[in-house]
Amino acid sequence: MDGCETIDISNHLREIYESRNILHSLIIKNLFGRYRNTYFGFAWHFFTPAIMMLVYFFAFTQLRTAQLDNFWIYLGSGLFPFTFMVTNLTGGSGTIVSNSGMIKKMYFPREILVLSQVISTFIIMLLGYVIIVIAMVITGFELSITILLLPIIFLLMFLFVYGYTLLFSSIAVYSRDLQYFLSSISIVFIFMTPMYFTVDSVAGPLSTLIWFNPFTYYIESIHQLVFFGIVPDLGLLAMCLLLPMISMVVGQYVFNRLKKGFAERL
Repeated sequence: MDGCETIDISNHLREIYESRNILHSLIIKNLFGRYRNTYFGFAWHFFTPAIMMLVYFFAFTQLRTAQLDNFWIYLGSGLFPFTFMVTNLTGGSGTIVSNSGMIKKMYFPREILVLSQVISTFIIMLLGYVIIVIAMVITGFELSITILLLPIIFLLMFLFVYGYTLLFSSIAVYSRDLQYFLSSISIVFIFMTPMYFTVDSVAGPLSTLIWFNPFTYYIESIHQLVFFGIVPDLGLLAMCLLLPMISMVVGQYVFNRLKKGFAERL
């Protein structure tokens, strides 16, 4: 049995590699299609986070509306990864449904649709982080060597997001209500993820609920690496590693079971 599963995984990865041109086209479409008819085009992926950072700088520095020094950096460093995760929770769940035409017309590994969605939003997040780093340098914020560990957290976060996007996008084909449900609960994540506050500032039952939020572990790890300049504790790192393992296994299993009926349901 294990040998057969290994062969299936190997063949599956080979199919995805052989369809890399489709994957590349979908990524380009996702990145450039949104701003296709605008004058600045792709540059908006830089302008938008830059404008956001200027607003945060003015609101939390010039107006002195936050107790934490450089709070705008604290907010921005967590906001872009959070946006990446919640975008794929809501918009990613409709990836298969919104590409029904492709699924009906041609054969290709269906996972490519999910992979292109996650890669595209991941690239956009990285562009936002370029603005963050530039802003940190310009304002004289001291960059710690711990920022070099950031790619590890980003990779684990990417795998976590890919896994649950596989899961929800496949289920949404059979239950369209799921997309609306996820969009509704995404509002809860905004208030339950430590972006606008520090985890130490919350006590009681609410603190427990915050740690039930899987996004918290990635955002808090990023804050510790980028803003506080320390290595996250073993508990945070363990959860950052465990979550993508569970997400990938469950997501791929459910996707494999449901994908055979995609064409009929769409």
